[in-house]
Amino acid sequence: MADRVFEDRLGLWIGSPGSLVDRLPRIRSFAGGIIRDLFLPRTAAPSIFAAVRGAGLSAHLYVSTDGLDARAYAERTLADIVRLKPGACDLNIELSADPPLAAYVETAVRAIRVERKAYRLRVNLAPWKGFAVPAALLAGDPALYACEQNYLGNMEELLSPADVLSDLVAHGCPASKATVCYAAACKVLGSPTRLRTLPDLSRTRRGVIFTEDLMAEAGLL
Repeated sequence: MADRVFEDRLGLWIGSPGSLVDRLPRIRSFAGGIIRDLFLPRTAAPSIFAAVRGAGLSAHLYVSTDGLDARAYAERTLADIVRLKPGACDLNIELSADPPLAAYVETAVRAIRVERKAYRLRVNLAPWKGFAVPAALLAGDPALYACEQNYLGNMEELLSPADVLSDLVAHGCPASKATVCYAAACKVLGSPTRLRTLPDLSRTRRGVIFTEDLMAEAGLL
């Protein structure tokens, strides 16, 4: 069900949809069934979305910008929602420069809202990009949420979940709508390899994990 996604429940980004069917039982049973929402890339086939639902999990979508301008990104996302019928969508918005980021986020969200006024969306930002959260939209839109990653670059360094959460709130995201995108495995303090970095989420049961591949690498699946 998509009626509570992004709230007090835990999700998982899927990096390798082709391997997902074999991993679904382990994901479903991880930590007593704590993961309830899977976020699939737009390249995943409709049959993968169906397999996720068949395993008793909710199937959602995540979409990166891929060099598109904000309006083109919103239009492609709307088309993907029609095509794949995900329950909700994570807007993974990362740009090469900071100055246009806030305007890009707001333009994309507003463009999607023209057609999908009550559809559940979450803006997923890189760390320390809380300045780009559309604070006014978040305050007035009951189906809009925000998330910030607790890792730098390609899992190059781990950050405090509390710090990135505070970054969102400090820039106007309501605390009830702010969550963390957790690295399942990441380099830590210059370590030569990635280590298991997923915290115990059994008490908070909020946010999203990146990714099932990193969970497998860390021996969690």
